Amino acid sequence: MNNNSINIVPQAQTTVKTISSFSIDVINIKLFQSAILNVILYDENKNYISSQSVEINGDDYKKWGNDDSYISNFIAQKLGLQLLPSTGS
Repeated sequence: MNNNSINIVPQAQTTVKTISSFSIDVINIKLFQSAILNVILYDENKNYISSQSVEINGDDYKKWGNDDSYISNFIAQKLGLQLLPSTGS
């Protein structure tokens, strides 16, 4: 800490960051019931922005089946994000 700092009344400073991608890690699975997923948000340079836990359960969990793209769509919808069309790569 700088010894020459001058105290002020705390003031909020807002920084806008643009999310351009996310990754998903499974934190916990209860078979046939639910999963807790960690969603990590990144900017266009793949720099970390933030992360949050998302739970999928009930009928949503049952719909997952063996199609992991369902989870990407579920997360995007849950967080109000829109996926880009697949390029088939």
